[in-house]
Amino acid sequence: MYTQQKLDHEFADGVAATVTYAVCALPRSGSSLLCELLFSTERAGAPGEFFDAAMMKRFRERWGAESFEDYLGALRARKTGPNGVFGFKAHFFQLEAVFPDRALEKAFPGLRYVHISRGDRLRQAISWARALQTHRWASEHEVRVQHPEVFRRRQIDNLIAGIEERERRWEALFTELEVEPLRVTYEQLVAAPEPTVASVLDHIGIEDAAAVPVGPPTLRRQSDELTEEWVSFYLDDGAEAAVPGAS
Repeated sequence: MYTQQKLDHEFADGVAATVTYAVCALPRSGSSLLCELLFSTERAGAPGEFFDAAMMKRFRERWGAESFEDYLGALRARKTGPNGVFGFKAHFFQLEAVFPDRALEKAFPGLRYVHISRGDRLRQAISWARALQTHRWASEHEVRVQHPEVFRRRQIDNLIAGIEERERRWEALFTELEVEPLRVTYEQLVAAPEPTVASVLDHIGIEDAAAVPVGPPTLRRQSDELTEEWVSFYLDDGAEAAVPGAS
């Protein structure tokens, strides 16, 4: 099973990357689900959050990569699929930290961009707030904090503002680079996963993309009754309070 936060899947060395793409992510936008489905096609490499600081540290230790250049070389060698496709997922601030001064384009010439966002920013922010409180970032993760989840209106407002700021940063980057990414939404992905994945495959240059099978996801939606309670509470102008039924 391929998961975003495990050092599990590596391809055999020796295949040079001929196509590179980036999944430009926002928190709680469905980017992990998209990457898992792309991996399942066996045509899109093994996209993961390779420029997260903690993940880079783990991979560098595993591969003995002393410098960042060593890390990039090992990353391409081990995460490029047999058809020459290398992909990664990243949040804007991760790329800003490791690729200053447009070094991203130098590291990945001809990089193709896929931008995934979410139309319902309130539910996106609530999902983010709950993940921050529980440290449960995916359905397969255990809840690491056992105290009740607490509705905090100010936290949700701040996270909505954070989502909007990250959206602005991505758009500014696309404008600077003069690129038009393929735009995908969480809602589109959940409602029609196969056509959505096919559109990404087509964007990165995979032939007969619509005919490529997409495997079933292992990640499950984390939204539940508590999410809907928080939505109602927020829309009713609720103050900060513990919501009954929180896990």
